[in-house]
Amino acid sequence: MAIISLEKNGDGRARFPGCSNIREYEFVGKLGEGTFGEVYRARSKKDTTVVALKKILMHHEKEGFPITAIREIKLLKALSHPNILQLKEMAIERGKGDGRKKPSMYMVFPYMEHDLSGLLENPAVQFTEPQIKCYLMQLLEGLKYLHASRILHRDMKAANLLISNGGVLQIADFGLARPYDESPPQPGKGGGEAKREYTALVVTRWYRPPELLLQLKRYTTAIDLWGVGCVFGEMFKGKPILMGNSDLNQAQLIFSLVGTPTEENMPGWSSLPGCEGVKNFGFKRGNLAEYFKDLSPTAVSLLGELLRLDWRKRINAIDALKHPYFTTPPLPARPGDIPQFSDSHELDRKKFRSQRAPVPPVPAIGSGDTQSNSGWGSSGSRGPDSRNSRIPGAARGSRANVPSHGNAQRRGPFPPSQRDTGLPPRPPVPAHPPWDGAQTNRSDGRDDQRRDRYGQGRPGARPGNTDSYVPNYGNAPDRARDSSTNPDWRLNNRHDYRREPRRRSRSPGYRDGSRG
Repeated sequence: MAIISLEKNGDGRARFPGCSNIREYEFVGKLGEGTFGEVYRARSKKDTTVVALKKILMHHEKEGFPITAIREIKLLKALSHPNILQLKEMAIERGKGDGRKKPSMYMVFPYMEHDLSGLLENPAVQFTEPQIKCYLMQLLEGLKYLHASRILHRDMKAANLLISNGGVLQIADFGLARPYDESPPQPGKGGGEAKREYTALVVTRWYRPPELLLQLKRYTTAIDLWGVGCVFGEMFKGKPILMGNSDLNQAQLIFSLVGTPTEENMPGWSSLPGCEGVKNFGFKRGNLAEYFKDLSPTAVSLLGELLRLDWRKRINAIDALKHPYFTTPPLPARPGDIPQFSDSHELDRKKFRSQRAPVPPVPAIGSGDTQSNSGWGSSGSRGPDSRNSRIPGAARGSRANVPSHGNAQRRGPFPPSQRDTGLPPRPPVPAHPPWDGAQTNRSDGRDDQRRDRYGQGRPGARPGNTDSYVPNYGNAPDRARDSSTNPDWRLNNRHDYRREPRRRSRSPGYRDGSRG
């Protein structure tokens, strides 16, 4: 495979020409906001091109530029494919005045009218099967290129798939992506085997494969294909198909849908660190075909290959594109034939939510309608008022009562107007040992897992294979700076002592010009 050049694009132009000034763009409106950054719609003053500006939030300024942003920038500038979001350039907003305000950085992307999650939530949109096939083929083409370039995405979900009004789908959000040290996938060989360890604290819970829930460290490109299977089913149902409220509940939903693990369908599962928590689940055959009984046999077949428990045999993107599903009528639509829809982004989804019927009241405790959330992989109950860190300021709603697939009453497409809007939090932050400023000359005797987590050397040295996870998720409440509407919140309460009127010192007893 040809080595990707970081210096120049395929047309010979420099990949990193430098940063533009943010004044070269005219802000039109906000598209969304979250823990990672704020996204704005803007127009270039040079050529009137509409772009999306992603402002990088500096939550831990003393630690420097966020490692997730550095990784995303590096990978996006090294990749070039029609189904991978292109990073056009970086823009900088320099502080005014005496320079106390630190510069702000923006990532400049082409403007995409929708993300897949927003489209599914738009009550005016109803997907057809040719449209679903078109989107799925583009997703697989993008992953095929990504995995051939030896890159793991590690956060595959509907919200990270952007779609233009021209019907083009692009994979976005590479904050968790990283280079993959193994050989690229080969036809007919699934995801293969991994020789080194990576952190298992990746992938949003509802799209997390069973091997990560069981804490497999030597995972492969197969983790991204599990997410593709979840997205595939989501496009038919109109909602995420596996909405667990804890890691334990997520495993229960998975095994109810595709069957409990055995040494035949998931070899080696019983030796994984997280297996003890699921050994008492009891045997379940799975009901994938029943749950998706409205789908064609070829659609269920492809879905079963994508949601295969054995990560070694889970279908890869190369073979998935050759599946008979794509050659069985109705054939995939061409991107240009897909109708245009109203913009569907994060703030648009808030508008869609306001159009829905009110959520029914939460059942009283002890009524038998709630389900325990304690146990393996769980951080405790997440009640109806739990904060949803994926949507700042939003409550999760009552999602502890997600029925098992065997008891689901509704069949067929799920109305977009009833789609759940909450997303589970990302995994907790792994603890990073602080650097005390001392130079260490010891040899690197750490194993692959520790080297992957903590990197090599001290700050300022050449970076190692750091597999960092910066944002603080979990049950902790939103920090004030995460929900602040003013990005310059630090300036709100700053006291300007230069403007303070100068006064003489007075004794405590000084009153009305007399001294006691």
